[in-house]
Amino acid sequence: MLGVIKIDEKKVLKPINEMLADPWQIDIQELFEASVNEPDEIKKNLYDSLYTYILQKRQ
Repeated sequence: MLGVIKIDEKKVLKPINEMLADPWQIDIQELFEASVNEPDEIKKNLYDSLYTYILQKRQ
C-alpha cells in the first residue's frame, strides 16, 4: 500500500501566490531556461506553464 503524504497547503500555495502576485519580479529568462533544460517532463511542463502565465500577465 502506498503511503499518503500530507502537504500543508499554506506552505506550498503562499510562496506561489506571492511569486505570481507581481509578474515583473520574476526572471522570465530563468523560467525559459528551466523549461528548456529540464529533463523531467512533468517539471518541464510546470516551468513552461509558469513561463506562459508570466508572459501573459506582463502583456
